[in-house]
Amino acid sequence: MFQNQGDEHMQKRGSVPPDQGSNDQFRLDACYALDETYESDTSYETANIPRSTASCKLHAETIIVGGGVIGCAIAYELTRRGHEVLLIEQNEIASGSSCAAAGMLAADSEDFTHPVIAQAALESRALLHSQKDQLSALSGMELGLRQSGFITPFRSYSELSRYKENRRSSSLTEQIWWDRNTVQREAGWLNRDTYGAYYRSLESEILPVSLTRAYVRSAHRMGAGIWEGVKDIQLIGNQLGVQGIATPKGNITCKHVIIAAGLNGETLLQQAGIDLPTTPVKGEVAAIRFPADQTAYKPDRTLYAEDVYIVPKANGEVWIGATSWPGKKDHSVSAYSVQRLLGTASSWVPGIKEAHFLRAWAGVRPSTPDGLPYIGECENMPGLYTAYGHYRNGILLSAVTGRWIADMLEGKRAEEIGIEALSPNRLNRKEVVR
Repeated sequence: MFQNQGDEHMQKRGSVPPDQGSNDQFRLDACYALDETYESDTSYETANIPRSTASCKLHAETIIVGGGVIGCAIAYELTRRGHEVLLIEQNEIASGSSCAAAGMLAADSEDFTHPVIAQAALESRALLHSQKDQLSALSGMELGLRQSGFITPFRSYSELSRYKENRRSSSLTEQIWWDRNTVQREAGWLNRDTYGAYYRSLESEILPVSLTRAYVRSAHRMGAGIWEGVKDIQLIGNQLGVQGIATPKGNITCKHVIIAAGLNGETLLQQAGIDLPTTPVKGEVAAIRFPADQTAYKPDRTLYAEDVYIVPKANGEVWIGATSWPGKKDHSVSAYSVQRLLGTASSWVPGIKEAHFLRAWAGVRPSTPDGLPYIGECENMPGLYTAYGHYRNGILLSAVTGRWIADMLEGKRAEEIGIEALSPNRLNRKEVVR
């Protein structure tokens, strides 16, 4: 239920480091489980949220709702710039779409439907690489970021021709053509009947849960508050602007609220009469490992074909994906899907038939009616921002989304940044097929 309150003075307060406290601060322990791949401290330090001296309520300058990679990237960027941030997650950090992603930074290989996203993908990939050292230093985590390039293979000339005819964003792509002989020399693990392939050397991949948790740990080290397991979040505000959120732990006043809650974003915004729809799209991924005596047949680069992707990870596993089931939002994995993924993958990489199957999982990604994420300020409620609907590119676009939101909170308009096409108000301005 949307809570409507009158205007209250919102006092901007400075960032409070997590190792400093006083009698007028609210303290809450937030626990957090780590990726199995890495060992480190298993809990956050206490998160400090100042009280507003005007209203004697809990206060934070900016509240981010959503602890996936987008929300955590925004928290990192804002705290890096000195903003006071509270990030609230209804479940656990990286427990939604972010934990199910394959972590490909496919800025050149993905065929984007809009030039804004195509350009943003290139910028975000570069930004992620530039953030790596600071994220690792602050969080104490390895991100598993690898730049080995991606291979897009073809079985025949006609298949290549169809690919080029249907390609929409090739003008920005950096790629090299490998003929059959080059493929066999550079990627001997590929099926020897492969006609040829595009090689894109700048493409990278990362461990998605590690990235998400590195963002949130780094933000916390710089002073952000992190709350997990907070259910029943309600927006507080009116037509004059957002004023805060209500939670079972109490009301929190703020200057800005950023909804970065993926599929839950639509429900949260409906409280304020704002309709920004998403469609769930379920995807399944399988993980395998090559035995020690079969490593010669293991891919050393990501294979990004039209019918499957095969991603060698920094933890020694190889991930294969992904199915796509629009409208489904369960997290079960079917035997049919696993069979289909492994069968298609082994047609490209025959050595997969001898690999050890490890596990399979499913995630549900938020797709929007026009395929573009909702990023920006809601015009009918100043101070309320959206950052969700990234569909299959949340990991790739996380860094640039954090920068965009931080820029807007510091006074830049979407038009100045060049992302007016992503405005959450666009559905009110044009007819979008739903």
